[in-house]
Amino acid sequence: MKARVKVDLERKIGTINRNIYGQFMSRRPGCSEGGLYDPDSPTADEYGLRRNVVQYISDLRPPVMRWPGGCTGTSYHWLDGVGPVEQRPRKIDLHFGWEARYEFGTDEFLAFCRRIGTEPQLNLATGTATLEEGAAWLEYCNSTFDTLYANLRRRNGHPEPYNVKYWQIGNEMYGPWEIGYCKPEEYAAQAREMAKVLRRLDPRISILAVGGNEEFSPEWVQAVVPEVGPYVDYITFHTYWRDRPDDPWNSMMAGPHRAEAAIDYIASVIRMEGLRRRQQRKLSIAITEWNASPEGGMMGNHPVYKPFGPTYTLRDALAVASFINIMQRHCRDVTLANVAQSINVVGLIMVNKEDVWREPVYWPLHMQVHHSGPLALDALVECDTFAESSAPGSRSPVWCPQYRPMSDLSYLDCSATFDPQQRKLYLSLVNRHRDDALQVSVAVPEPRVNSQGSVHELFHSDPMAMNSPAAPDNVRSISRTTDGFASSFVWELKPHSYTILELNITG
Repeated sequence: MKARVKVDLERKIGTINRNIYGQFMSRRPGCSEGGLYDPDSPTADEYGLRRNVVQYISDLRPPVMRWPGGCTGTSYHWLDGVGPVEQRPRKIDLHFGWEARYEFGTDEFLAFCRRIGTEPQLNLATGTATLEEGAAWLEYCNSTFDTLYANLRRRNGHPEPYNVKYWQIGNEMYGPWEIGYCKPEEYAAQAREMAKVLRRLDPRISILAVGGNEEFSPEWVQAVVPEVGPYVDYITFHTYWRDRPDDPWNSMMAGPHRAEAAIDYIASVIRMEGLRRRQQRKLSIAITEWNASPEGGMMGNHPVYKPFGPTYTLRDALAVASFINIMQRHCRDVTLANVAQSINVVGLIMVNKEDVWREPVYWPLHMQVHHSGPLALDALVECDTFAESSAPGSRSPVWCPQYRPMSDLSYLDCSATFDPQQRKLYLSLVNRHRDDALQVSVAVPEPRVNSQGSVHELFHSDPMAMNSPAAPDNVRSISRTTDGFASSFVWELKPHSYTILELNITG
């Protein structure tokens, strides 16, 4: 199969905000507590954190880290997680119904973020908490006043404010599964008033309001954006892609594009509301949970916890790579994202008592973080297309009754980025054909391309290959140098593979 990519360095889409490479780590068992924080582990450092987990997270250079939830955040009361650890209570997580510990709380999380150089992103509870409780958390973290919660922080050994920048109001309040589930008009009024208070306490912060997911976005966004728009900085969006039993390959490859359609819709609502209000300040989209979620990916939702095992395949990693490409191409609208999650539950990293390994979905993010530029370019792509099955008997997944099969999707997904300082052009190329290689004709007309460059590739002969404690590097990226580039060249992409071509521009 043949494909064509043409890149013009002058056709700039915009600047990519590196916050799109952020992560999400909830406080549920096996994630921040028991996954990252495990003082009984032989690999624990002086802070009780598993060294190998910290290293794998750090290798991804997360610019932002969301915590403590997620669904579990709807019943998180931050005061239970500060002060002497031995005095902190154990409670029942009201969303999941299991025991919740508070050993890894606000101060521990913020200290972890500072040590690895990431900006914390705190998620305020709206399901069981009050506006006053959320404001008190902000005071604890950021205030310099001689007031109750700022002084509590000082008594807990932290005299200087943390200056936490990102604050999200609520989680999936549009969903009937969520504590605090409500109508969009109700959430909009609640978020508006909370945002007003938060901004008065600290005008430097950035505030995120809930915007929906593929199933709930239209009505929710239409109601929320007009109310909260003048008071917040981001409208959030969640997306997970599952594989349909009757068409597992194509449905997983199509999942990111269903999310892309929702991004386009949310962006259009934001633009129209901005025109209506004649606002100069533009809202951005924050995708605060996203990932592939194949069968078993949400096993952490079960009350009876079992050791975590391999979840993701190379196929799922290709969908992840496509979605990172999509976010880069939509850099004018999407400026923050948190892949869900860092650890165990739909996790990039899997952890049990004895083992730690990186899942296949870890590697596309690793590749992009280390091998992409700050400018998104509008690349021309020509390739054959595929469609999801719409044959008789095709079923809509239970998670989305409004599901409709997608069509006219290119087998080759491409994002081109450029680093003007290093004079490097990066072509992020996903061959989404399960069985066929792609002969890609690449043209960069104007500048001269050095023949020497680098190739970063994620491939396995089995598209459903997985990693495990016994084979932790069965699926991982491989980098090499090559001498085959020019202003016009042909590159073969292996079947079901993800490749980043790193070109040196000398002209």
